[in-house]
Amino acid sequence: MFDLISSNSMINTMDQSMTLATRRMGLIASNMANIDTPGYHTQDFNFETALKNALVQSNGNNLPMAKTNPLHFSGNGSSSLPISTGDVHPAYERNDGNDVSLDRESQMLAQTQITYQMSSNFAQLELRKIRQMIRDAKA
Repeated sequence: MFDLISSNSMINTMDQSMTLATRRMGLIASNMANIDTPGYHTQDFNFETALKNALVQSNGNNLPMAKTNPLHFSGNGSSSLPISTGDVHPAYERNDGNDVSLDRESQMLAQTQITYQMSSNFAQLELRKIRQMIRDAKA
């Protein structure tokens, strides 16, 4: 039997996007919850890179990693997200070592919510197309 939903690349892409957006919103919420925790450092990941990696892995187009030097780290095939990247260094750090910026986190949360909503809208449109195809086939 042909599955119209799981074989649809648009729905799969939007599903990956919504999953990553949800994970990122969780990290942002954690950052905001720890705004007064001494020594806490902002955690985040690059959404675009994580989405590209997730899509490459789901499409099976992932190239195998090769160790060219015994000192290199071995690559693992897990789909875990990078918790922190070099891009997440706010311009300041308080005396207690905390670097969480409420303004930055609020901006990141708004951007991530927009990304999630757009992905959801695209997935809904694709599902409506499939539903209409089924209706047309019955007629």
